[in-house]
Amino acid sequence: MKYDFCYDVPTRITSNIEIGVINNEGKVVYSLQKYHKKYWQKLLALHFTTWFINVSIMNMAGSELEKIEDIGVAKRKWSLKDSANKEKLILTDASKFKMTERILEFNLDGRKYIVSKKANTKQTTLYEDSEPIVIMEESGKLPPRKNYITFMKESSLSESAIICILHLFEIGV
Repeated sequence: MKYDFCYDVPTRITSNIEIGVINNEGKVVYSLQKYHKKYWQKLLALHFTTWFINVSIMNMAGSELEKIEDIGVAKRKWSLKDSANKEKLILTDASKFKMTERILEFNLDGRKYIVSKKANTKQTTLYEDSEPIVIMEESGKLPPRKNYITFMKESSLSESAIICILHLFEIGV
């Protein structure tokens, strides 16, 4: 199964901004939002742009499907929760040296997932047990910029969770 999604990526997100996720037919199917839980977090995030990043994804009826909340500043970690606010998994920034490669890891149902982007490339890949399942490619570095998401293989992760994780990775890791 292969189909594409696309969404606009602002160069700097410092407040609650909604971004439409468009399918290959040109219809907006999801809405992504970066938000802050507390006002002081929003103030700190103005200077430290990768701190306190929380991301939610909603369907077009306005129902929240998934959300990722920041749970660790010193050791970068996030919690993915479903629509019932039940924790599904913990995402951990495993990047050793971000100048060469950015890495986000998590485990679900006995499978290891890795989101990886090597420096100086336009491609981000989501691996399930070392096999690529999703590839996200950016149109360029300068605005207006779009990310194109291609699902290469089915996964136990929902489509909305994958898009939410990739957006978190894009703006926060």
